[in-house]
Amino acid sequence: MPNPRIPLPVVSVPTVLLFTGGLMVWIGATWLVVNEAAPLWVTIPLHALVTFTMFTVLHESTHHAAGQLTWVNELLGRLAMPFVAGYGSFPLVRYIHLEHHRNTNEDAHTDPDAWTAHGPWWQLPLRWLTIDFWYARFYVARQRTRPRAERIETAAVVVLSLAAFAWLTATGHGWELLVAYLIPQRVGLAVLAWWFDWLPHHDLGEQRQNRFGATRVRVGLEWLMTPIMLCQNYHLVHHLHPAIPFYRYLRAWKDNRDAYLDRDVPIATAWGRELTSSEYREWRQLTGSFDEEPPAPQPRPPSRFHSLRVSEVRPLCEGAVTVTFEVPERLRETFRFIPGQHLVLRAEVDGEEVRRAYSICSTPDSGVLRIAIKHQLGGVFSTFATTELAAGDVLEVLPPDGAFTLAPARGRSARYVALAAGSGITPILSILTSTLRDEPHSKATLLYINTSGASTMFATELTALAARLGGRLHIVHYRTDERDPDLRTQRLEKPFDIVGEALAISHERYQRGRLDSTRLRALLQARLHPAKVDDWFLCGPRDLVDMARRTLADRDVPEENVHFELFQGALPVRPSRRPGPALMVTAGGKTVEIPATVGETVLSAALRHGVDAPYACVGGACGTCRATVVRGSARMDVRYALGDDEVAAGRILTCRAVATSAELSVDYDR
Repeated sequence: MPNPRIPLPVVSVPTVLLFTGGLMVWIGATWLVVNEAAPLWVTIPLHALVTFTMFTVLHESTHHAAGQLTWVNELLGRLAMPFVAGYGSFPLVRYIHLEHHRNTNEDAHTDPDAWTAHGPWWQLPLRWLTIDFWYARFYVARQRTRPRAERIETAAVVVLSLAAFAWLTATGHGWELLVAYLIPQRVGLAVLAWWFDWLPHHDLGEQRQNRFGATRVRVGLEWLMTPIMLCQNYHLVHHLHPAIPFYRYLRAWKDNRDAYLDRDVPIATAWGRELTSSEYREWRQLTGSFDEEPPAPQPRPPSRFHSLRVSEVRPLCEGAVTVTFEVPERLRETFRFIPGQHLVLRAEVDGEEVRRAYSICSTPDSGVLRIAIKHQLGGVFSTFATTELAAGDVLEVLPPDGAFTLAPARGRSARYVALAAGSGITPILSILTSTLRDEPHSKATLLYINTSGASTMFATELTALAARLGGRLHIVHYRTDERDPDLRTQRLEKPFDIVGEALAISHERYQRGRLDSTRLRALLQARLHPAKVDDWFLCGPRDLVDMARRTLADRDVPEENVHFELFQGALPVRPSRRPGPALMVTAGGKTVEIPATVGETVLSAALRHGVDAPYACVGGACGTCRATVVRGSARMDVRYALGDDEVAAGRILTCRAVATSAELSVDYDR
């Protein structure tokens, strides 16, 4: 899934101008009605136009796309709401619309906007005219599960609007209410239901089956269709990237067009003729042939271990050390890395071969290859590294690997959030240091969970980094040990010496307890609203990462914006002893035929028969054991380290892959 990386402005000026223009048209059209200065065939379309344009303001605010400031979105949403449907509240519409995004194209009881697409063709205009009544029914059926503040605001708005309608009618202004509000609003809502719901979504499948096929783009006559539809002719872009402002949809489509076309997204012309991706390419002269196919992703070449000498082992904090390697000039290119990547180490400890993966904590431009290792209770390699490993020792090391990365781009202006627990800070440190240095206009927030300050890795380095960046890095520490000294209120022994010191802002804060879903949801409603954040980086134990991923998904954060890495993956797979499928395993240019047992992973069978297959965590977390399926099929219970594109290309994690065919052939060299 492409990430357009289109920054959200502090305040969306086009959205504010759209609101201002709509307000001016409404005032003018209402003056014409009150003074009988124009016929109804003029004023009703003008008022209906206001309903249409104000809905776009409301829609932008619903997705927090009216700017980075939460209060601006909340204010604009509430100010626009009376012009769209004065008897509804902004929180009500936000909830209903987000339900549409979560359940696109499912039945009308799950996706409220599906009301506009179901039923016989002759019913559709009536359904478009009554979309708000369906919304009311949808909400009432669920109102008991909604937050109390939302229900109170909604009830208050309904009572006030009905009271206003009754007062206008009782005072002799019922006719003006009808022609200046109720009729134009009904027309505007019908057009909205047609353009926002039916045109992009009719006759398409459910989002959960194919999110790229749940809505369409409407191409051609952009000079006319784009301003008339307020960019909703590229509604697909909105569903894939909800936080992009409406006036950036066309740019996002152009920048990522090939990636969308590779997934055969639904396309229609301005007049409704459906196009395939190939037909669109030919029409736009993007390719010379209908039959041309995009190239398949190329798998990475296999890696082999290299002997590297340890140049330094330095204590880092309680129970942790940093290990620096000497990299010979001939291996400089081999060990070039991207921030966030890891190394797999191999060593013999107490007569047994042990492999472990550790993230690189240095930055690529430093010319230093350094990792951090924290002692784990019962950990064979971590115990050895923190107590016995010394400068001059030699370890076997695989070249850098891993997809938990961020390559900085100097022209980028983005907002990042990183969540780390314990040693999960290691790749995060490399990512934040490199990115914030090379992207001078980007900002980041780090949520860092530890037991206490004494066991916090890189505490001094992070404090210095935050101070050096002057506010572009904000760190929130969560300490689970209530006795931690950092949680105590700092008392000054003497008055401030200078005004500057009195006005100094701390870029680090300390919170008692761990970061749970309640705390994370609170952050997502304010400072870290998903619309303000371009990318999320999560690194820690599986329970924490899973909680964060679920919480972000509930707030409609796109999967492609959430990057994660685990300390360790799933528990080992336990096979039976019964004879199973036949495996053909290729590694290092040699192919071996292996009889596996039922339920045995490809990696387990390969190692049992002496194949020198790459591996490290055996839990699906590091990705070291990648291979390509040549023939047959396999299933994986987890695949944390594989993306959808790799799975589609036939890549598997052999530590979690079990054959589902009588014969399975895999190749580590592809």
